[in-house]
Amino acid sequence: MSISSDLDTYPRPGLTVDLAVLTVVGTSDTTPELRVLVLDRAQPAGRALPGGFIRERQTVARTVDDVLRRKVGIDPADLPRPHLLRLFDDPQRDDRTWAISAAHSVSLREADLAGARGTLVPVTPHGRLGDGPPLLFDHDEIVEAAVSALRERYEIRFRYVDVHPDPDGFLSEPFTLHQLRKVHEAVVGAPLHKDNFNRRMKPLLEPLLRDGRPVLSANLRGRPATLYRHRRDADDSRTTD
Repeated sequence: MSISSDLDTYPRPGLTVDLAVLTVVGTSDTTPELRVLVLDRAQPAGRALPGGFIRERQTVARTVDDVLRRKVGIDPADLPRPHLLRLFDDPQRDDRTWAISAAHSVSLREADLAGARGTLVPVTPHGRLGDGPPLLFDHDEIVEAAVSALRERYEIRFRYVDVHPDPDGFLSEPFTLHQLRKVHEAVVGAPLHKDNFNRRMKPLLEPLLRDGRPVLSANLRGRPATLYRHRRDADDSRTTD
């Protein structure tokens, strides 16, 4: 018996890609909110994350792009690459078949999801969906894993190194320190100390200048505040690390 025919005797699970698409809505408001994209399914009926089975001889990365195009309805060409979370391999996770999920998360700006299919469902401070029935399969667990990984990138408390302003880029430049802090709070699900936050973020930012003077915000609530952007040399150092 050949080696190849020996391998053919092993049972093989189906392999899927499931995506937790995360965004922060209302980044220019005083109360931005972390949300995750959820789709309504017909077979089986219910709510789920966008996903799909990996076709024969296809890669995980190509399947991720295919899910974004076919299921979400957006072009992945200019979007950030998804983060691989982990494999979800409970044999009972899908009643239809034996399936293992290569679960990913992808962080997109609200504008990137304009026209996307599905519903942006709020995430609670506990990292779960804020309303509606449970998701199909084990997708609620995938949401919790995606939110936990995202919050680890945004949390500044008890951390003294490797903390960057809005690392996943939910907030468009330029922005005020207040807007930046509110986005971090929306992600971590808890308030952050204003002075500590500003002190940690300012070395990684640079004020927007016009004729050598800082540009102040306009058309925002409260007093005009300095507008910032990410320090370009700080971005370069992150790329080379």
